[in-house]
Amino acid sequence: MKYKFETVRTGSDESRVALLLCLSGSGPREMLPAQIDPAYFVYELTLDGTTPSPTFLSLREDLDNFRMAYQDALAGIAKVHGGLKELDLFPAVPAPVAVLCGRETLPKVHPALRVYDYDKTKSGFTFQLTVNS
Repeated sequence: MKYKFETVRTGSDESRVALLLCLSGSGPREMLPAQIDPAYFVYELTLDGTTPSPTFLSLREDLDNFRMAYQDALAGIAKVHGGLKELDLFPAVPAPVAVLCGRETLPKVHPALRVYDYDKTKSGFTFQLTVNS
């Protein structure tokens, strides 16, 4: 499995950054909460050449490749937004990927992850927890 990282929106405030992980679903772009306003820089890490699906993760190699793509995405964000304190994370991912995202975040290197979860009863993403604060 291959992954691609791209800029979805260029914002106006270097300290406000969101990362969409669109692996098991492709909806986060359209469902971001109102506080992710036009000042935010928005990036997306998704499947390359494959439609996001809950069943995409079929081999250990797929998870290993995601780990490398995730680390590259964090490095790319750090290069543009040096000194970033918090990163808003909107995951549409299976559980092993979610665990990996928390595990791969280095406390002395990466920003805190403000993790949101999609709740269809609330018609969108809601803040859940901060990792690496």
